[in-house]
Amino acid sequence: MPRTIRTFFDPISQNTDDFIELARTESHHLIRVLRLGIGDKVEALDGNGLIYKTIIEEVNSNNVRLSVLDKKVSTKKPLFFQMCISLIKGNRWEDMIRPLTELGVNQITPLETDFSESNLKNKNIDERILKWEKIAQDACKQSGNPWIPKFDRPQKFSSVVTNLNDEDDVLFASLSSFSRKCKDIQLKNTEKITIFVGPEGGWSTKEEATAKAKGFNFFTFGSNTLRVETAALSGLTVARENFLL
Repeated sequence: MPRTIRTFFDPISQNTDDFIELARTESHHLIRVLRLGIGDKVEALDGNGLIYKTIIEEVNSNNVRLSVLDKKVSTKKPLFFQMCISLIKGNRWEDMIRPLTELGVNQITPLETDFSESNLKNKNIDERILKWEKIAQDACKQSGNPWIPKFDRPQKFSSVVTNLNDEDDVLFASLSSFSRKCKDIQLKNTEKITIFVGPEGGWSTKEEATAKAKGFNFFTFGSNTLRVETAALSGLTVARENFLL
């Protein structure tokens, strides 16, 4: 079976369903990197669940025009997954985005916790979010996931907890003695799960007390202390395995 070639486009910039004009970066990737040409078939994603079957109709310098052959709407998953993850230093945060997107995360919220370590708040957040979105777009193209996740600006743990909907199911990763395995947790509904992953130093006593008072479901991966990115990927994988219908 031939490999499916995918590209990404901004639906806001399109004024017709018959043709898709690709941005320069996407055009360059198809023509200069993948060496495609007129007549080659490409699957175009808009990040909002629409999948377009297209064929390259026109190549002009580094610009590509696609002719739409068919359009399919991908059915939304029955569960919405929000990952609230403690900020970490360096490129490790960005390294999480690709696999989380491949696994189908819907929303990623960076957390400022009592023990989180990151200089992200001292940088241009808008530029960083654009970079995260680009990484997620590449992950969508590779995996075929037609839904690009939403990226929030960094938020304090207390603010996120306060703004949560009481009807949402919340999984709270913790090494506390009363934490349970995901398979032993009963959900209140089947629409949204919010997963909290703390820093490698663990949650503060105050944060754990707040989570317990809110009725969060404390869950564990075992006795080992995991890196943040390992815990985040494991948390989403386990939640999908146990709760995604």
